[in-house]
Amino acid sequence: MSKKAVRSGPKGLEPNEIVRTALELMEEEGPDAFSVRKLGAKFGCDPMAVLYHFKSKTGLERAMADTINAEITPVDPTASWRARLADIAFQYRGLARKYPLTFPLLLRFWITGPADYRNAEMVCQALADAGLKDRDMVDICFGWYASLLGLAAAEVGGLLKPATPDIIAEIDRLPSADFPVMTTLLPTFADQQAGRAYEMMVEIVLDGIERMLAT
Repeated sequence: MSKKAVRSGPKGLEPNEIVRTALELMEEEGPDAFSVRKLGAKFGCDPMAVLYHFKSKTGLERAMADTINAEITPVDPTASWRARLADIAFQYRGLARKYPLTFPLLLRFWITGPADYRNAEMVCQALADAGLKDRDMVDICFGWYASLLGLAAAEVGGLLKPATPDIIAEIDRLPSADFPVMTTLLPTFADQQAGRAYEMMVEIVLDGIERMLAT
């Protein structure tokens, strides 16, 4: 059976081509400067032409997020539930580093599309194999996504990076009597490692699931 042809929009534009160009533009311009007008200029067409397949800018951004989600590779179904969730978590970290300015779109949508459904199925299957009840599984699934996507976005956004010299100097000026812990941690703040923080938090989340299973 032959594959169904992808319908071209105005000027022969195909959705995959539009989304890929939109991802490139987002990474070049950032979310504040990204616009449908600039995307249309990339193709030399009216801005509304690039929305033919997506209906709106929000629809386009959802498709962009799902294209990123499609880069998550299937995990080994024979691995432990914990190993599968860790695998997916670190794949998301890799996507955040690859698409630092587009990645936050993944936090905007309940589900981004077909690729996200596939990924969510892998997460839910791992949680089911862990032995969670349906109600707990749903809550933990959402909490797991919020935690790990948020951590990955925080890393590329700057929160998990070492403190800048200006911030270090600012902490150093704090009165130690009022901020004893902050001032004691000053050298550690300057030596913070994003990868270490991410790995530690993945383990903490997974440890929490295991503790819930043991109760």
